Amino acid sequence: MIFAAFRLAINLKGDDEVRQPPIVWALLIGAVIGLLSGLVGVGGGIFLTPVLLLARWSETKTAAGVSAMFILVNSISGLAGNFRQAMELSSDVWLWIVAAVAGGIIGSTLGSRRFNSLTLRRVLALVLVFAGIKLIFV
Repeated sequence: MIFAAFRLAINLKGDDEVRQPPIVWALLIGAVIGLLSGLVGVGGGIFLTPVLLLARWSETKTAAGVSAMFILVNSISGLAGNFRQAMELSSDVWLWIVAAVAGGIIGSTLGSRRFNSLTLRRVLALVLVFAGIKLIFV
């Protein structure tokens, strides 16, 4: 993740070189990311977005949208797999849900209306650094 963050931060090319991904590779990488996300306990977009951008399979804003949907599907799958534990959630879970929805609204507004592709790539690079450090040390 930290390597991907570095590559995204210094990549000054735009989104003009987007190519169609080979379906076999896309399915294989999607399955591996889904498995890895389940093992690590994250939604998966943190792995998917760098793959989409570094392989030039998507524009930056499209990658952000696809990753958000991927995170949603993986999170629902994780909750379904842990149904009994999900029934015993903390009473503070509603605060987390409100914070997540508010953050999602703010982030999607900034990403779609305020930030250009280069800024989004650099913000993603920063998020990847934090996620990589968290996975290594926490």
